[in-house]
Amino acid sequence: MAIKPKTLILNLLMEAVEPVSSQVIIQVSRLFEVTENSTRVTLARLLADKMLETPSRGHYQLGPAARNLADDLSHWRDMEEKVCPWDGRWIGVFVAHLGRGNRSAFRQRMRILHLAGFAELAQGLLVRPNNLAGGTKTLRKRLEKLGLEPEAKLMVLTDLDKETNQRVMSLWDCEHLSSHYLEACNIMEDWMSRANDMDAQTAAKESYLIGDESLRCIAFDPLLPEEMVDVAARCHYVQTMVRFDQLGKSIWKKLYKNYKTAVGVLN
Repeated sequence: MAIKPKTLILNLLMEAVEPVSSQVIIQVSRLFEVTENSTRVTLARLLADKMLETPSRGHYQLGPAARNLADDLSHWRDMEEKVCPWDGRWIGVFVAHLGRGNRSAFRQRMRILHLAGFAELAQGLLVRPNNLAGGTKTLRKRLEKLGLEPEAKLMVLTDLDKETNQRVMSLWDCEHLSSHYLEACNIMEDWMSRANDMDAQTAAKESYLIGDESLRCIAFDPLLPEEMVDVAARCHYVQTMVRFDQLGKSIWKKLYKNYKTAVGVLN
């Protein structure tokens, strides 16, 4: 599996409790067969895009353009607290009037809405179940914090006709979501049972690959109600990910310490 340097660097810095030196970032990147040149070019681009900043020479941390998303993603362990019983209604967001001419803005807009579990019912109209704690007021604050334009029209949709309601219900592959929860748990449980028998670098690399995919799926999980998916399986998925994350971090902590020591010796 090819690793994108941008994703790798941002994920590393999201978890860092202090600025990370470029040399350590290069060492981590090499573990995933990313060259030093590619790493340095990516660091420069992320710095220019304000995704990163340098509090001191040669050290990096998340920049202003990445902090809100990082903060939003950091609450994945509490995802079930974001939902409430579904009242059968839908939340709609209308964005057709914002246009598609600015492709970068359009991609960001759609990514934000998909992150919040919305699916497109018609061009410019996206919907999701009205089962989020705090309702549209809390949701709007979250969306705008992530970068959605204030001009987006958020609303609650009621009394949909039977045909439209059926179309809305089919926007998500609910069967796949429920089966994914179980499959992902099996993958994580299998890895945890073998982790102690691996060398540190192999364990760290595998934990990143499995964990990154699981966290991405959790981040983009639409948080559908129990009328649509197996919520118990989703809860078990998150609980398994918590244990997996704890073990993975303990492995990475040791490896990271070794990298810092090696860099210190080289300098």
